[in-house]
Amino acid sequence: MRFTALFYGLICLSLGACNTTPQDPAAHAPRPAMTELHFDSAFFAMDTLQFESGLAKLIQQYPQFSADYFDRILMMSPKKEAKNILAFYKAYLPIYQAAKKVQADQKATPEIEEALKRFHFYFPEYTLPKQLIYFIGPLETYGNVVTKDGIAIGLQLYLGAESSWYYSEQVNTIYPTYISRQFAPEYIVVNTLQNILNDHAPIAINGKQLIEQMIEIGKRQYIIGQCLPSTSDTLLMGYTANQLKAIEENKTDIWAFLSSQNRLFSVDPNLTKAILTEAPYNDYFGEDIPGNVGKYMGYQIVKSWMNQQKGKSKNDLSQLLKTPAMNIFNQVDVDF
Repeated sequence: MRFTALFYGLICLSLGACNTTPQDPAAHAPRPAMTELHFDSAFFAMDTLQFESGLAKLIQQYPQFSADYFDRILMMSPKKEAKNILAFYKAYLPIYQAAKKVQADQKATPEIEEALKRFHFYFPEYTLPKQLIYFIGPLETYGNVVTKDGIAIGLQLYLGAESSWYYSEQVNTIYPTYISRQFAPEYIVVNTLQNILNDHAPIAINGKQLIEQMIEIGKRQYIIGQCLPSTSDTLLMGYTANQLKAIEENKTDIWAFLSSQNRLFSVDPNLTKAILTEAPYNDYFGEDIPGNVGKYMGYQIVKSWMNQQKGKSKNDLSQLLKTPAMNIFNQVDVDF
């Protein structure tokens, strides 16, 4: 079963920004037909006094997603672990109630539909999910999942950066503040597009040269920007405004460092981790520059290459994905 998930961990390849272009060929594409389902509401509407029968009805109502939810997200069997599921219900009812107050779904649903219409315009061969499913899962697990029957959004990870739920000792150990500051409703559509793109064309960069990894990430940053042309650069890239400003002010020095001593062609995992891993500061460039500065540099390379392709027959996003990273690097004129 297809199950592509956004799981916040040590390496988080946040997606980058693209400036709005005057011409928007996807603007008038038809919106996809999607059904919005609230598994969260159905789950927390169950009667705790008749919980086992309620579980059976829930599974009957949502047969496909229930399998993913209980087997892969809760990792509990409804038949064998009903008491543990009930304990989860009671513990997470306040989080469900907090999510209802945030109302993230009301903003996210139309944004996702708008983004997916653009994605389908650029990648018509990809079969879009037909359902948008909202759920509440453990704080330590998935927040955004592409399953066989739809896109599933774990609202427990979109309560807002200031939510007290993210500041308990246990959760803060898993998700430090530089990660949880992105646990806000406005990130739902960005995360969803990241998952859809990775489901369509899984990224495989481990073991490749640093420049190849940067460009492969940059490709996806560019594509997400085309699908979300009105979204701010900071939101798309996952940087704070100060981090983005610092990168832009120091990009010449950053590029000079990466270009020296064959670092661009290095496969040293310590170097690639320092340049591509999300972190509050960069080991090489100091406190003002984020750890994953390489995604910005990779995006700039891809953006320059795409600008050079204008007017050519192969100027499309499918071709961008297929073009080897080293071909892009060897053909592009980048002025950092």
